[in-house]
Amino acid sequence: MLAPGRVLQVGELNSLILADLEEDPELADVYVEAEIGTCSRSAAGHRYLTLTDCRPGSAEPASIRAVMFRGAGRNLEFEPETGQRVIAHGRVSLYTSRGDVQLYLDRLEPTGIGAIAIAFQQLVAKLEAEGLFLPERKRAIPFLPRRVAVVTSTRGAAIRDVIHVIRRRCPITSIVVLPTLVQGDASPAAIVEALRLADRAAPDVILLVRGGGSLEDLQAFNTEEVARAVAGLSHPVITGVGHETDTTVVDFVADRRAATPSVAAELAVPDLEQLRAEVAARRLRLRRGVDGLIIQMGGSLGQLHARLSRLAPRARVEAGRQDLDRLTSRLQGIGSRIVTGRRSELLGRLRLLAARGPAPRLLRAREEFSGRVGRLEALSPLAVLGRGYSITYLVDQGTMLRESGQVQPGDRLLTRLARGTVTSAVIESNSQQEVGDGA
Repeated sequence: MLAPGRVLQVGELNSLILADLEEDPELADVYVEAEIGTCSRSAAGHRYLTLTDCRPGSAEPASIRAVMFRGAGRNLEFEPETGQRVIAHGRVSLYTSRGDVQLYLDRLEPTGIGAIAIAFQQLVAKLEAEGLFLPERKRAIPFLPRRVAVVTSTRGAAIRDVIHVIRRRCPITSIVVLPTLVQGDASPAAIVEALRLADRAAPDVILLVRGGGSLEDLQAFNTEEVARAVAGLSHPVITGVGHETDTTVVDFVADRRAATPSVAAELAVPDLEQLRAEVAARRLRLRRGVDGLIIQMGGSLGQLHARLSRLAPRARVEAGRQDLDRLTSRLQGIGSRIVTGRRSELLGRLRLLAARGPAPRLLRAREEFSGRVGRLEALSPLAVLGRGYSITYLVDQGTMLRESGQVQPGDRLLTRLARGTVTSAVIESNSQQEVGDGA
């Protein structure tokens, strides 16, 4: 049986525990070395972790819940992941709604390689996965830029080195300096703004440079915002950040990476003196080559001239012209003889055709036809009618009368004369009476 006393509600008990925990000064400022077991991030930006004991040989490693609110995690240099070993700083308190003892974090640092190196690796992997490091994105640096924009601090030695190199190598190139902070918390935003101003100045190439420094001093060039700003510029970029051994994220994104600011200036502009010397050397080689070519072609031309003289084309042309005249005369004579012979043969054939042709036969046929026509006309009834005779027909029957017995009184007759016809009627017919008896 429970001992008599005050009976507490769960919320009251949690409040007492919370008060005891917050009154303990050792729990208000705690450093814990642990391994991240689970890690998640809410939509509001708060991170929830499980920290596990990382001491070797622990059969059942202890664990504690931890939370890092968005405000505390804003300055976090890396993204916490499962399996990372970290040193966490914060205070121990109680989440009264569930009765969970939690570690409320305000700082979190990885052990070993450090937060800066982890953040660098994570950002490089992220941007590489997006394709910002691909070679096909790299733009060519102009051979002879007319204007170079330099984004850097005006207080360091980098700007002096860059100006000195450009003035020495290519005095005709103009320089536009865009001053900016290159380290500190405000430097990433300042560098981004300077890069945008440089891009609007329409240079042929942009130099993003700064002198050497510690890894922490170069952190502005390892931020995502500066890397994306470099990738989004419309003009090619050459970076020269730190010493030769230093490599930053912007070096991967830029179109060309230089070991130092001075080397970046050398990559941006050519050496005019060296170019002049090279042009002079090439001009000399070209002149020698042209002279040699002229001499070689002159020798070839002399050989061709001698060969042409041996062939004597003019004499051959004149001889050919005479041969052509002679052959033309022969051809004309042969043609004239052929035409004369053909003409004589044609005239003979014409005479033979005239003798044996249709004209004589036609004349004889015409004479024979005229004779036959005369005989036919003599035998024609029309000729008889012309001599005073006539022909009588029965109108109703259309038959020619040969004797009086063919008609009866009242029949109508049609008499055809040499000129015209006469219609009459039969009054009387007599087969015994002769025409011309006078009866």
